[in-house]
Amino acid sequence: MRQKEKRGQEAGTGKRILMLASVASMIDQFNQSNIRLLADMGYEVHVACNFRKGNTCDAVHIRRFRRRLGSQGVICHQWDCPRDVLAVRDCLRAFAQLLRLTQAYRFEMMHCHSPVGSALARMIAHERGIRVIYTAHGFHFYKGAPAKNWLFYYPVEKLLSYRTDVLVTINREDYLFAKRHLNAANIVRIPGVGINTGRFAQAVADAGSGADFRTRQGVPQNALLLLSVGELNEGKNHRVILEVAAQLTYQYKKKNVCCMICGIGKLQKRLKEYARSLGIEKQVFLPGYIEEMETVYAAADIFLFPSKREGMPVALMEAMAAGLPVIASDIRGCSELIDPAGGYLSAPDDVAGFAAAAAQLLEWKERFPDRLEAMGRYNHGKISDRYDISCVNKRMRTIYKDAGSAGDAHR
Repeated sequence: MRQKEKRGQEAGTGKRILMLASVASMIDQFNQSNIRLLADMGYEVHVACNFRKGNTCDAVHIRRFRRRLGSQGVICHQWDCPRDVLAVRDCLRAFAQLLRLTQAYRFEMMHCHSPVGSALARMIAHERGIRVIYTAHGFHFYKGAPAKNWLFYYPVEKLLSYRTDVLVTINREDYLFAKRHLNAANIVRIPGVGINTGRFAQAVADAGSGADFRTRQGVPQNALLLLSVGELNEGKNHRVILEVAAQLTYQYKKKNVCCMICGIGKLQKRLKEYARSLGIEKQVFLPGYIEEMETVYAAADIFLFPSKREGMPVALMEAMAAGLPVIASDIRGCSELIDPAGGYLSAPDDVAGFAAAAAQLLEWKERFPDRLEAMGRYNHGKISDRYDISCVNKRMRTIYKDAGSAGDAHR
């Protein structure tokens, strides 16, 4: 690591910023536009994250992503930061690594993501005199959160907020809570992390892209395809999708229903077994990580999102940008995105509610397709107007500029 750090120091001539996250996939999915913004603003950009473990995309993609960062002049550092705060030994190791990194380089600012990584970074940044921007992708304490989350995460965030120069929130609930109860020097809200809405609209406009994807995956062209996207873990609550598919098949007598769950994670085997126990294993597709997600959305009929906790879900915004009607959990983030004109909200574990809404939409798909098309147009318009990457970039440029100016004024 020392040789790489030395080369990085010799190469850099301008102000430096360090972007940190527990895993590389968070940088890939949420921060590529931020990296381009910072480079345009004259910063030498460094990224510290775990390129080896814990990512929500496959290793091939991560290697390709790291090479792409290098070609853009970004200096990458392997940071063995855990996602689990209870992994004490790993946390101590990550703390020591970051301590050495901030000794090797003089950073003007840090932009932190993920709860564990941001906590470690803010403890060190305060001692180094480095200004800190922290993007909270959804506080672990929220309305309806388990008591243990409030007992642990809230006091920690309350304390560390005193060491936060800019706290960036991405949904209404977190922003209002932070303004009332946290003590960051500046608290702002941006409209999610931003997505390229045109990319998804273009795939839908290409009538062949969805059909081609179905063919490659073995999904019948005449099937009614329910889609969900996300890491295969307990929080994403994908078992509800399988139960909905089973109810539609046996209770609502829709024999041509299939469901697809895109993502990787530790629950893949368990989900396959559960589908088998429900008697729908031939209707369920688990393709893993898909690089060109726009073709997946183009192939689907309805998007289901029964997640238990979200900040501002990218997958849901992508589905809306692709013009899909949606059924989502009535939780923070989702409730901010979904209006009756574009879909339904239901309690995360209300299988009957999800199934009834899906049955209604599938009925319209067969008998009144114009209704679904109207819902899709509404969703696309809402995301394009308020949540497109161009909207987020404007806000982030201002945030970076103001934070940098404040740092200059204090020197």
